[in-house]
Amino acid sequence: MNEQAAYLTETINAIVSGAGSLLPELLLAGFFLLLVTLDLFRSVKIKSLLPWIALTAFFASMVVQIQAGNNAETTFFLELLVSDGIAHYAGILFSAVGTFSVLLSVLNKSIDRLKKGQGEYYGLILMLVLGLNLMAKSVNLLMVFLAIEVVSIASYILTITLKEKKRSVEAGIKYILYGTLSAGVMLYGMSFFYGLTGTLTYSDNDFWASMIQVSPLMVMLAAVLVFAGFFFKISAAPFHFWAPDVYQGAPLPIVALFSTGPKMAGIIVIMRFLSAFADPVMASYFKDVQLLLALGALATLAIGNFTALWQQVPRRLFAFSSISHAGFLLVGLLAFGVDYKASVLFYLTVLLFMNFGTFLILQLAEDELQINRLEGFSGLGRAYPFLGVMAVLYLISLTGLPPLAGFMGKLLIFSNVWEAYTLHNNMVLLMLLVAGVLLTGVALFYYIKIPYYLFFKGNQTDKKLVISLSNKLLLAAFALPLLVLFFKPDLLLQYINQLLTKAL
Repeated sequence: MNEQAAYLTETINAIVSGAGSLLPELLLAGFFLLLVTLDLFRSVKIKSLLPWIALTAFFASMVVQIQAGNNAETTFFLELLVSDGIAHYAGILFSAVGTFSVLLSVLNKSIDRLKKGQGEYYGLILMLVLGLNLMAKSVNLLMVFLAIEVVSIASYILTITLKEKKRSVEAGIKYILYGTLSAGVMLYGMSFFYGLTGTLTYSDNDFWASMIQVSPLMVMLAAVLVFAGFFFKISAAPFHFWAPDVYQGAPLPIVALFSTGPKMAGIIVIMRFLSAFADPVMASYFKDVQLLLALGALATLAIGNFTALWQQVPRRLFAFSSISHAGFLLVGLLAFGVDYKASVLFYLTVLLFMNFGTFLILQLAEDELQINRLEGFSGLGRAYPFLGVMAVLYLISLTGLPPLAGFMGKLLIFSNVWEAYTLHNNMVLLMLLVAGVLLTGVALFYYIKIPYYLFFKGNQTDKKLVISLSNKLLLAAFALPLLVLFFKPDLLLQYINQLLTKAL
């Protein structure tokens, strides 16, 4: 009995001692409770404060993450979580995702007209970001699963925020069904890994040492099941089918959030899982897993880009665009033996500004002009030059052309893949590199549709578009980093590399 009490005391002390490393998450949880409580009041003044309270939470979390970047790497919470450079930089990105989502929500007419549940809406964004932070810090498969479920549950509810719209409810139901199925498959795969290795902590050398001695067929089976869940979260093929419906049915601020936050967290989880493959000897034992990921990346690139070609609904076009970006990120993670982490994090940062800028333009078009198809953009570039120029900037960057940071993001990833190919002479990497370059050209054909309608088609509407100063400032704020990071990518890369010296 005394031994059990001593063990319990030791466990509680270990959990409490790591509470400081969970300060960003504790802040988000505290503000979540505050928002839900304040939402119970009927006062209009209190209701108007809700988004600003959410912004305060994200700002406080970001400040803590920036300060924590100076601390040494530590494992905590019974070694389920790690606090290192990757986690801190990811936390900064997630706080930015939450901040931008709230700002777009404040400017969104449908969200502004919500009479009930605004506190829950902003609170769920906080909880989703909390789950993203935990995903980035997790080094244990069970903790990864719990963090993903926190993100998923918040995502399901946010998808059906506009309950009066049938498309929103339909998208929410599909998302729940697909998400539940993928979670069950992933958990089953994790149980295989535990049975094969006796541990779920994949940062432990014993985990991989045990895997080497297991039948390659069993390893492949477990990997397929686990990566099914990971691929679902980043909307990679063949688990991408939820994305177009959810992007079309959810509020645009939530669509922008889905296109960035969960994708970032999923990529970081996969990055940590593959960190053992940096050792060439270890990577040689798991060539089948590398081939599995390569096929997934190639399928994601092909499906995302080619399916986007015939889309006429802007939301669905950018859903498949988001799928293609997941493919590029997966390609970047396959450059084993090369220090690719800084390049992937750079790409994720650029993706954040590109996507939120693009969806803000779509939000303006939907709210003011009820544009739901590409033809609706006809002539708007000539009628509203500022809007047209901003749209072209974001689309050039999404394509990966100079002089914007999207070009630098793809160039860094392609450079890493080429370096890995010359190092290992692996034809799979060369195939991915060639496919990535060619499909970047394919992407130009569907991205260019919008500038074509904006500037080369006649205006088909008599409605007047009113672009508020706040919308203009936010569009400019999203575009500025894309220009700066093209000409001065070292400004960000040096900071990322400084943090990565503390990474696991």
